[in-house]
Amino acid sequence: MYADKAYESKERRERLRAQGVKDRIMRRGRQASDGSSALAAAAERAAVVRFGRLQALGTLKRRYGYWQVRYMGLRRNEAEALFKALACNLRRADGLREGCLACG
Repeated sequence: MYADKAYESKERRERLRAQGVKDRIMRRGRQASDGSSALAAAAERAAVVRFGRLQALGTLKRRYGYWQVRYMGLRRNEAEALFKALACNLRRADGLREGCLACG
């Protein structure tokens, strides 16, 4: 499970471990940190994944006006989110196709 530093706690990490879920919660900075390279590498990998997710959410907000839900009820809002994500992915796929020399 990937999560922001705000969700870090010893209890949450133990609960994830007990459920067999991989813990990818970012770690808070510590004043007396030893600067472990293993922790730095894990933080870098999590940051790359997090960047991709946040970039996609930012695109939905900027280009498609998805700042807040418009409808009452989960089904309608879920459908709107899926259609906006579909439109975003189609636009992205079209751009990738045009930029690809092998797609001719």
